[in-house]
Amino acid sequence: MPRINPEYRNVAKKKIIDASLEIAHEAGWNTVTLETVARKVGVTKGALYTYFENSDALMEEVAVELVKHLSYSLNAVRAEKETDIHEMLAHIAETIFSGKEPAATIFMQALARAAQDLQFRERICKGYDDTLIKLRDEFEKRQKAGQIPAEVDIRTAVRAIYGMTLGLAFIYHMLEKDRSEAQKDWLISTERILMLVPKDKKTP
Repeated sequence: MPRINPEYRNVAKKKIIDASLEIAHEAGWNTVTLETVARKVGVTKGALYTYFENSDALMEEVAVELVKHLSYSLNAVRAEKETDIHEMLAHIAETIFSGKEPAATIFMQALARAAQDLQFRERICKGYDDTLIKLRDEFEKRQKAGQIPAEVDIRTAVRAIYGMTLGLAFIYHMLEKDRSEAQKDWLISTERILMLVPKDKKTP
């Protein structure tokens, strides 16, 4: 069997992952199979086995990619030094619940898979741990700038937000709740955890 150039392999895998996300966004994650992805990419199902052993392996890579995307989105917000704390939180909420990628759905399915696969669990946990560290650092910076009350324990707040995010993701995935409602609930809850004054109630 001929060897595949590493650079070409990476490009091909990304194309497959992107196609999977498009299918999930259009028709739901349950419709993402090797057959549907192969049709979307324009290759045979057999060709996909060159890059992914099965549908579970594909889902793992998609979940890891979503974790990276969340981290990249947070980096983009952090680069905007003048961004208001409320605008930052709104951007994060949109990334989690209302973006093109069905992050909540895929993440909940990834958790079920991670419980059975130690190596995959370690990859997912590392990605989310890295994201939490970035979020903690950003909150601490904004607390020093006076955007978050001094009495807020940032480390505890970040863990509370993390747990709340998983809870909303579970509700959204299992009960098929409206994404916009999940996004709204996340924003309100996060503002309360951080003891922020709602933007529409701030004095001019």
